[in-house]
Amino acid sequence: MTSQRFWHSLQITLTDMLSNYQRHCYKESQKRLCFALAEYKLSARCVLVGIFVLFTHIFCFHTEAYIEGPWLWMITKGANINTDYLAITSRGAITERYVTEHGINEHDTLGQLRWTRGRIRPTVDCLFWILGCYSNNVNQVINEVGLSADRNLDYHTAYALINVISSRNQRNVRMGVGSDDAVKVWLNGEVVHINNVDRGTAGIQDLFRVNLNAGDNLLLVKVTDNQRDWGMFFEIYLGAENFTTNLPTNDGVPLTGYPTVTLATQMFDRYRQAFQQPKIQRVLPNILDWLEIPENRALLTPERIEIIVDHPELLGTFGADAEFVNHVKDTPEIGHFFRDPDFQTLIQDEAVLSEFTMLIREDASAQARKREDVNRDGVVNIQDLTLVSTHFGKIGRSIADVNGDGVVNIVDLTLVAAAIGDSAGAPSVWSRDLEIGPTRNQVEQWLHQAWQVNFTDPAFQRGLLVLQQLLAMLTPKETVLLPNYPNPFNPETWIPYQLSKPTDVTLRIYSVNGALVRTLVLGHQPAGVYESKSRAAYWDGKNERVEPVASGIYFYTLKTGEFTSTRKMLIRK
Repeated sequence: MTSQRFWHSLQITLTDMLSNYQRHCYKESQKRLCFALAEYKLSARCVLVGIFVLFTHIFCFHTEAYIEGPWLWMITKGANINTDYLAITSRGAITERYVTEHGINEHDTLGQLRWTRGRIRPTVDCLFWILGCYSNNVNQVINEVGLSADRNLDYHTAYALINVISSRNQRNVRMGVGSDDAVKVWLNGEVVHINNVDRGTAGIQDLFRVNLNAGDNLLLVKVTDNQRDWGMFFEIYLGAENFTTNLPTNDGVPLTGYPTVTLATQMFDRYRQAFQQPKIQRVLPNILDWLEIPENRALLTPERIEIIVDHPELLGTFGADAEFVNHVKDTPEIGHFFRDPDFQTLIQDEAVLSEFTMLIREDASAQARKREDVNRDGVVNIQDLTLVSTHFGKIGRSIADVNGDGVVNIVDLTLVAAAIGDSAGAPSVWSRDLEIGPTRNQVEQWLHQAWQVNFTDPAFQRGLLVLQQLLAMLTPKETVLLPNYPNPFNPETWIPYQLSKPTDVTLRIYSVNGALVRTLVLGHQPAGVYESKSRAAYWDGKNERVEPVASGIYFYTLKTGEFTSTRKMLIRK
């Protein structure tokens, strides 16, 4: 870049800066100064211009006409922007959405605190003027109004509610917010902006657009604080003639149908899916036991948590083995759990931690029972056995890896069988599943493999008994020829039967005058039930010459060694 182009670029940049200062100045003396500087013709003497810029910055900085209020203020413990702390603190009596739909009254209570009016000042502290600027004005206002005497609250959330009165319906109105740290904004019951960040603030940082209704518009701003400073700036980019603000009031509409909610239940719902993974459940009891010791919880400062998340091998402190450490490296949800600002509240409140631990342990116990429901249809039955068998030998993550050891084998199938035995009504309800279930030969193979494993685990032994019961059900006491279905039919039908012992099976079809129409040689078959469409004999309504037969009555005869049985059927066209 040439020297001339450099100075030209610098001139444009400084002109833009001065224009911004001009727009943000609202005191008359500062406006005159800003306008004068904006009209100044910049030259190459950048040092002098830089002095003017700094001088303007000193006079015009923090002079933007932010919405100071008064707002209605409330604070709660916790710093996760996605957690409804109003619902938690009130145990469902109010929620964030309810407040921004129906308002709240000054001096209404929330726990031990009351909603209190207060103006938020646009105060900013800077190091070396423009370097390292920050604001702690939220903490200052809650100190002033008496919500807390602590001058440096960490891991808390502030709610600021105000009523914006619009002169008319206004579309696409620009608003701006700055926050330390994360921020969430509602307008008339709807979330209009969210930024889940950990940052400092010295003014407006985020811009967004909304629609204002004529008259009242309830605006709720939620700002969380992780550590150190806690600040907020809010601006509505409209002329003073287009809107005013005042304190909101509640419209008297009661909140109904909202369940009781606690921080423990919200944390549980947020991370339940991650905790249900079998490998995590293996070490989860150790983690929960470790967290119950106060001295251990005291070690989990935010700084140490960052180190643990970045170096999962340190999870050996929780009893984690190398396999679990590798799993954590591939499972970001675990890191999110430890980094969650609510985790700090969780480990600092024994009652909340106790409730959370109870929920996790109860769910882990329930999931241990549900893992046997391989096809996730809500019931453990013979279909789950068959599904596990189709995954035999699969290595890695699999729905059929019931015990979570990384491989699908006979142990998983036997544990599913044990869960079937625990089901109400088993084995009396199995009969309806046999048509789509395993063959007798398959069950014999499963039993043979399971006997070779010979685990002494009670669940495994119970599964062996269930497989033996299943084998008995798949072995009919007598050979039977059953009615075909459908009947009447056109043009195809299925002919079911049961075999009490292995034998050669042949099915012959005759016309009403006794002439042989078709012979179906089914071959040598093991004892079992042959009733489903996939196992019963099938006739397509054609003769030996593959010609469709005429309508009328036909007879079918099953021949198996010494057993012979005949039934009739009707083709209707």
